[in-house]
Amino acid sequence: MDRSRAEAAARTPARAELLEDVDGAVLADGTRSRNALARWTGPDGRVAQGRVVVTSQHVVGDVVSIWTDRTGRVVPAPTKPSAASAVGWTWGVAITLGGWAVLALVWTTVRAATARRNATAWAREWAVVEPSWSGRVP
Repeated sequence: MDRSRAEAAARTPARAELLEDVDGAVLADGTRSRNALARWTGPDGRVAQGRVVVTSQHVVGDVVSIWTDRTGRVVPAPTKPSAASAVGWTWGVAITLGGWAVLALVWTTVRAATARRNATAWAREWAVVEPSWSGRVP
């Protein structure tokens, strides 16, 4: 959540005017994302120009929403608090499950080693007791 708040504080929404047409065809990877040449006004009031991600069909002059940092560079949108919370919960569950898996592995290993040790001790003791128990004592 701290990262989400820090990103939101450091990034500013802006409107970028496209300087080239963008078709809306689906690419080979199944997305519609394209980089298009655009210009926008940065937080400092200077006009900047560069490539922005566009996900639908547009023509020259269309305006799209972008996010910029303090220097006016295009950056990804800040992480939403709900996404940050979901990531936190996912990591929490993953770490908990991983911890339980490690404990289960250690438990299984200790039980197997103990069972082997007990079987060896039982066989050694049985070799001593069995002759007298079965009546085959010389």
